[in-house]
Amino acid sequence: MNEQNNSENRVLVVGGAGYIGGAVTDILTKQNIPFTVYDNLLYEHQYLKPVDFIYGDVRDTEKLAKVLPNYSAVIWLAAIVGDGACQVKPELTVAVNQDSVEWLANNYNGRIVFVSTCSVYGKNDAEVDEESTPNPLSLYAQTKIKCEEFLKNKNSFIVRLGTVYGLSDTYSRVRMDLAGNYMTANAVINGKLSVFGGSQWRPLVHVKNVGEVLVNGVKNPWKGVYNFATSNYQIKDLGAEIAKITGCKIEYVEQKFEDQRNYHASTAKAERDGVLKLQKVYTVEDGVKEIFDVISTKRVKYVENDVYFNARYIASLNEDGKLD
Repeated sequence: MNEQNNSENRVLVVGGAGYIGGAVTDILTKQNIPFTVYDNLLYEHQYLKPVDFIYGDVRDTEKLAKVLPNYSAVIWLAAIVGDGACQVKPELTVAVNQDSVEWLANNYNGRIVFVSTCSVYGKNDAEVDEESTPNPLSLYAQTKIKCEEFLKNKNSFIVRLGTVYGLSDTYSRVRMDLAGNYMTANAVINGKLSVFGGSQWRPLVHVKNVGEVLVNGVKNPWKGVYNFATSNYQIKDLGAEIAKITGCKIEYVEQKFEDQRNYHASTAKAERDGVLKLQKVYTVEDGVKEIFDVISTKRVKYVENDVYFNARYIASLNEDGKLD
């Protein structure tokens, strides 16, 4: 890692070796924005992307205190992500997702671009916008709400993401525990897709569009909380589209789905302020075709490997947050 003495227009991508980080770093590189990835490689055995890199944990605030002054902006991606993953080791979740961001808010005065989640809305039958009362049903969503509170008086751009799908870059792992990716994988591998219930709504967004909006957030003066998605789907309709693209059979099972989340997110605020002004909108069809291709061509050989599923992988960690 090359030490930097000038923080002007430099970005620290915390958690940048992960799924969303792959798209973020590709866009930063394309736009010639100087950046460094800070990551503890939780899910990785190696990180070979040719970018500036610091190996570090967000719980190591002593190290972060030395690193942060070298950067004018932070894109904070680091987190235990997902309802199931966060429930495996709650203390680890709070330390990584919440305590680290509280420290950041108290010790850093640069631009902060922070990833929150539409999961904060929990179960809502009506369309939800940024003024809707949160109804978090999980520890994951609860920690994100806390972080939003920590950052509300900072120079921060907070993005409540819909469910992400698609492929990021050629270095980061594929996540197979996300609705669109998981359903597509099942369709390809099994030749059929079972949809349980299916009336629940999800806002959806391609990982590359997430990367773009986060980089745009460094350069634009947006402040506060924004919902960010490019479409809203009922799960049954998402299943129908996946079946059409993959050619699999689909069955609808009248059985209550365990996940009670239901939210149709308004993106009117993002549209109004230009947050949704993107170079290219990647559709659900784009994402399904990407996953279909890497699985059908055996580029991802063992789709059920635990590393592709956050909750399974976190369950293999010891109490110090390290692999057993």
